[in-house]
Amino acid sequence: MDEPTDQPCSCKVGRSVERYELDGLNDELRRKRFDEEASLRELADFVNRQILAAAIESTPLDLTDIAYGAVSPDDALSAVYETLTSDSVAADREVRVRTRLEQQGVDIAAIESDWVTHPTVRGHLNDCLGIDTSRSARITPDESRDTIEWARTRCARIVEQTVSRLVTSGHLAIADFDVTITIQITCGECGRTHRPTELLEQRSCSCDSKDM
Repeated sequence: MDEPTDQPCSCKVGRSVERYELDGLNDELRRKRFDEEASLRELADFVNRQILAAAIESTPLDLTDIAYGAVSPDDALSAVYETLTSDSVAADREVRVRTRLEQQGVDIAAIESDWVTHPTVRGHLNDCLGIDTSRSARITPDESRDTIEWARTRCARIVEQTVSRLVTSGHLAIADFDVTITIQITCGECGRTHRPTELLEQRSCSCDSKDM
């Protein structure tokens, strides 16, 4: 294990530590990584929940009022975070939670722009905290396919919810609608475009004659 360092850093996680006054976050990341063997994705969710909690802390909002069934502040925070990020949550429930937060002065759009992904956390651990994450650097085609699909469906969900809110507020008139997000990967050599699933199956662009 490398020597811990808590020098200020300018990466996205470091900026959030300063912006939201997340004292002790780096120590918690170390503890969770080494003592709990938390994955990078779990650490990213942890950072994002801390950002959400810090943003709400300055408001009079009691999360247990909108996280139905939560019996503690931690449970309420996890429930609200899951509502905002999970694809399995009903859209109307997410809209209600977002609306309630915004009514209390919580800038959800700004918070979401400060949320981090697991590659961002990996960079923070490696470059800023001196923690080697190489043991979790391997990725399989199935894992990458799931990650890409999650990102696509999440993007479509955000667009759908935004349009729905515009309709509800009277800024937009449209009947029932569908949102479709298509991801294409363009080869820098030949200019051919591929769907992610096709490229993962082929293992290379058709212009690449090298054996995989």
